[in-house]
Amino acid sequence: MGKFLVYQFRRVYAANPAFFVFFSIWVVLLTFLVAFVPKNDSFHFINSHHAFWADILFTIYTYFGDGLFVIAVFIAYCCMQQWNCARAILGTYIFSGVICCMLKNLFHVNRPASVFHGDPTFHVVSWLPVAYFNSFPSGHTTSAFAMSATIAIVSKNRSFGILTFVFAALTAYSRVYLGQHFLIDVWFGSMLGTVTACIYLLAMPYVLKNKRMSFSLRFLQVKF
Repeated sequence: MGKFLVYQFRRVYAANPAFFVFFSIWVVLLTFLVAFVPKNDSFHFINSHHAFWADILFTIYTYFGDGLFVIAVFIAYCCMQQWNCARAILGTYIFSGVICCMLKNLFHVNRPASVFHGDPTFHVVSWLPVAYFNSFPSGHTTSAFAMSATIAIVSKNRSFGILTFVFAALTAYSRVYLGQHFLIDVWFGSMLGTVTACIYLLAMPYVLKNKRMSFSLRFLQVKF
């Protein structure tokens, strides 16, 4: 069983090694920061270094993890009749989103706006609503990395895989910059999105082999 799982994940890695190399570097760096820097300190360092142009830029980037944007990408792939990638994006978005919501409701971690309430150094932008609860993990980061990993794996395009990783990483950074999450939230969200995307893409072909389920779930079938 162990050898089989290793073989399966090697298949996923082989689909786009460039994405997973960049993602591995990202995880190592953030793991070091999360492990050795107090979460309030890492948040304050990122959140306190701001400028008006960056407020606008990271407001744009943060929407790459928004559900409406993911649905828009799904529709765009449908319009281009790239059904395989469209199905993969929709399936991994739903799968990762359900798990993320379950974890949010399980942990009930306060967001920076609640922790730093009344702190004059706490930076937010006036045009975005600020949330106070369910900080862990970051939903936007989870969705961004799930979509990024999905596109990288299904497309098998090395350059495109790196590009989607960069957008996902900037989405994660924007969540801390905009005062919505702590670094640990986006660190875990990035791993959750990527891992759930890989599990979905590996597991769905076996789910569809069940004759009782194959008809109702046929539209979710993905190949890579």
